[in-house]
Amino acid sequence: MSSNNSLWPGTIHFNETYMNYQVEYNGFAQIFAVIPWIYILPSFHIICKILAISMTTNWKKPEPGINPHVFLVISFSQLTVFVFFLFDYLMHRLPSTGLFTSWCASNPPTHFLKIIFMTAYYTNYSAMIFPFLMPVVRLVVVGFPMSNFRLNSVLLKIGVPLIWIYPLFFTFFLIPAVGVCRQLSSPYPLGAVHIYYANAAFGMRNSYLYLYNTVAWLSLSILANILLFLKVLQAKSQIVSLQKQSVSYKAELSITITTIVMIIFYVINGGFILMYLLFYGTNSYFSLLVVIKPFANDLQTCVVPWIFYLTHPVFKTSMSNDAVFSTTSFRRRIN
Repeated sequence: MSSNNSLWPGTIHFNETYMNYQVEYNGFAQIFAVIPWIYILPSFHIICKILAISMTTNWKKPEPGINPHVFLVISFSQLTVFVFFLFDYLMHRLPSTGLFTSWCASNPPTHFLKIIFMTAYYTNYSAMIFPFLMPVVRLVVVGFPMSNFRLNSVLLKIGVPLIWIYPLFFTFFLIPAVGVCRQLSSPYPLGAVHIYYANAAFGMRNSYLYLYNTVAWLSLSILANILLFLKVLQAKSQIVSLQKQSVSYKAELSITITTIVMIIFYVINGGFILMYLLFYGTNSYFSLLVVIKPFANDLQTCVVPWIFYLTHPVFKTSMSNDAVFSTTSFRRRIN
């Protein structure tokens, strides 16, 4: 057993202590594995509502306050983040309960475990791009009011497939790798494990690639939003001002708030990965961050769709006739 264990240093595979591990209540790990479902399931219901609006909107005849391209971007973004939550849950919180510790220790590393890790980061890389794509779609609306629908249709037909291809450039080295189980650091107790990878191509590490991507897409998102803000200020001086009570104004405000919140989570995730690279194994305070980080990711899954749902006028049960008339008149003026 010990000779087999030496083949996978730093893992629990063929370690007799973990092979003989009996599942027992080990404190907060089990509690933290259950808590997320209390808020994730209602949030997934909201994500489905957003997707339903996107699917039922008449793309050939846009409704007041609804930009179908923006709804499509938000829908894809939140579905991607939700899939990331599922695989991140399988990668960290579920194994931390000890339910699969003995099984994992009794078997060699497998590609099945690698798929869990790889899918989590694949969807995470995809989710990074949507907060940049959203202001770009809105820039097209403001910059090309007469042809924005056609231009954004082309943009999404090209951009969305590229978003699914892009992560392959930063996860391809995981294809020959195998998934392993490792003991989580303190304050997690013995038997609380997580899924990682070993034998990646060219000895590449995911942490640095993730950090570089976070910085790059965060910078691009902030730049795109600054350009959008300047373009909106310029457009206001050229077109008839839209009253603050109108549906379109409230819709734009909702989308702006949603985009800002998405960028905030960029900063949070980037901060976690930076602290991981700098302090993991050297600072006792980082151990607490290991526990907090999954809940920070949950905020992105939950807060963004709820903010969009609660602030966007399309989800209100009724709209005043004056607001609809104001929005319609505004669309006629700019067209």
